[in-house]
Amino acid sequence: MSELSPSALILKELVKPEKIIETHISYVMLTKDYVYKLKKAVDFGFLDFKLSTQRKIYCILEKELNERFSKGIYEEVLKIARRGKEFVLVPFHNTLVTVDYVLKMKRIDDNNFLSTKIKNSQVDEKYIFEIGKHIGTLFKSINTNYENAKENGSFEVILKNCQENFEQTEPFVGKFIDNGIYEFIKDKTLGFLEGNKELFERRLSDGYIIDGHGDLRLEHIYEDENGIGLVDCIEFNKRFRYNDVISDFGFLLMELDQTGEIGLSDACLKGFLTVYNDSDTLRLLNFYKCYRAYVRVKIACFMLNGLEEGSEKYLEELDKLKRLLDLSLTYALNMIEPKLVIYYGLMGSGKSKNSKMLNQKLPSFRVNTDEFRKEYFNIDKVEKVNEDFNKGIYSYENSLTIYKELGKLADEKLKINRMTIVDGSFSKKEYLRQFQENINIKPLKIKCEADDNTILKRLADRKDKKIATDGRPELYFKQKESFEDIGCDFLIDTTSGVEENIEKTIKFLISNEK
Repeated sequence: MSELSPSALILKELVKPEKIIETHISYVMLTKDYVYKLKKAVDFGFLDFKLSTQRKIYCILEKELNERFSKGIYEEVLKIARRGKEFVLVPFHNTLVTVDYVLKMKRIDDNNFLSTKIKNSQVDEKYIFEIGKHIGTLFKSINTNYENAKENGSFEVILKNCQENFEQTEPFVGKFIDNGIYEFIKDKTLGFLEGNKELFERRLSDGYIIDGHGDLRLEHIYEDENGIGLVDCIEFNKRFRYNDVISDFGFLLMELDQTGEIGLSDACLKGFLTVYNDSDTLRLLNFYKCYRAYVRVKIACFMLNGLEEGSEKYLEELDKLKRLLDLSLTYALNMIEPKLVIYYGLMGSGKSKNSKMLNQKLPSFRVNTDEFRKEYFNIDKVEKVNEDFNKGIYSYENSLTIYKELGKLADEKLKINRMTIVDGSFSKKEYLRQFQENINIKPLKIKCEADDNTILKRLADRKDKKIATDGRPELYFKQKESFEDIGCDFLIDTTSGVEENIEKTIKFLISNEK
């Protein structure tokens, strides 16, 4: 923490905090029951707190704006005042000589924040569905002046924001950002804007641009005795606060994706869609998630540029940037239409290993046919089922059912614009037909191959491992002999390294979009 300002030193002496959190724009002092927020006398262009009168105005505005989303948290605006030779905290309208202004809030138990609940595995899909629904209801209740919405959230403003992001990150291309990925995200973003101006203008005229939150993050959502609430709405810049509802909400979904909680992210979206159930909201989802992720990429670049290369903090921030860039790339790939990727091939060909790695790099929904089959037949996924080839749960008829049910599951995810990866042998053309029966999106089929000796060794090594697959060396040549190739769009030799394969696969996905 940097040296405290004179006002912060006075406030520290007055409230005797247990903890002080410093950000680039404020000091936040935590006592047992309350939080005191003191704005710094700074001017960053996008905010100006230099004058005490401005800090007063923004303290009052912060309280008013956040009271729309929370109950009983934002208590009062105070001022540090001089009384004789001592300093005191009094209501901001008191006539004593002012030193500075402070926002007083009720302290929320750390365990009540959504970010903590997720870390502690206390959140399920039912719970977060209700959070999405609640936020949608809150947004729907906000009355927004049209002229303010137009001034701060028009197509021209959105275009300017996106162009500014790419201009400000261009100096970091080749240093922190891969040139090809930068160009792809930029082209997809600006191309989407160019091709959908009428859509953005319609969102404005139909009232979807609201005076919203602006910084809807996991750590800004809580639950207490009054129910679900939101804190830390942006007060200092209307351009950051006036957004399309799906842009504001998309930030939260992006954060859930960032943690790897894809199921929670999709459940939260479904809750939100019970309030905003129009097709345009879904159409804009990945555009705004891409935008939000890339804004965070930009901030990460600024952070890294000021750190010592190779330091612990530098490496930590670099990892964050890479993850955010993967997120932004994922949303760019799925901006126009969600991707359906099928990894197929013979048993032991490396489908699962490669599809898992792609799933980890590009946040998506992934389903494995072996695991799905066991679940469908109420068998523990790591229980060995030593059926003969094409018998029992692996019979042709049962496999047709499994692939049909897989298609329904994939379709459900694709309908909410989630990239979907399916990992299975697809050893008969009829399996693919059953899978695709109700899906309108053409799959990208990635075939995994390896030589016989490599595959037989893999199958032998799996024998005593607790995994879902029941592939065995004695079944391999039977499957190979009867295998019907469904026609690949991209071929992977899995005897090479997985990371190399993923890099090639991503290049294929990008090239397929051009």
